[in-house]
Amino acid sequence: MRQLKKPEVRRGEIVDTALRLFADRGYEKTTVEAIIGELGVAKGCFYHYFRSKEDLFGACAEIVSERLLADYRGILENPAARPAERLVAFLDYTYGLADDPDGFLRSPQPTAVADLDHRVSNTVAAQLLPSVTSLIDEGDTVGDFVVTDPEMTAVAVLGALNNLHNAYVFRAELDLAAHRRGVLQLLDRMLVAQLPESVDMPATKGETR
Repeated sequence: MRQLKKPEVRRGEIVDTALRLFADRGYEKTTVEAIIGELGVAKGCFYHYFRSKEDLFGACAEIVSERLLADYRGILENPAARPAERLVAFLDYTYGLADDPDGFLRSPQPTAVADLDHRVSNTVAAQLLPSVTSLIDEGDTVGDFVVTDPEMTAVAVLGALNNLHNAYVFRAELDLAAHRRGVLQLLDRMLVAQLPESVDMPATKGETR
């Protein structure tokens, strides 16, 4: 007897397959037929979960954002590490995603998924503001950072990181190690801090890759 999969499992499989095909072929060249062909399911199965390819595209952005946010919050809000260590771990998790050649968030990103990447990065930056504000406030309290207004500083930090991401994400042959050093130096100046070059805190391994 054919085993029926739970709706959330099947929906997740459709999204993950679509993400891979969007990255490999581009949005325009990825058809519903290609997606269901990869999965080996009927077209009716696809339309049970999504009204159209456009609907699926929006769901992809939403789900990738949710996965990233869960992983990032787990790092930024980890009470076992100092604020400066958590900030570096947050950066290292991001660079780990970029350095994964098989991951959807690899660097350089295929230009075919520019719109999806833009949606995800803007959503994540906006939703992380409370966590980053709290981290910076705590860091100022314990002496890791020196700031006047934690929320304003968090807006500036997230804005800088998001703009740097948008500027460099599609560049071929980007030296990620050099880029990371530059970002750490920038954050040192913004936070009047001396961030550690590395941390022992393990990065969260979520479902984003």
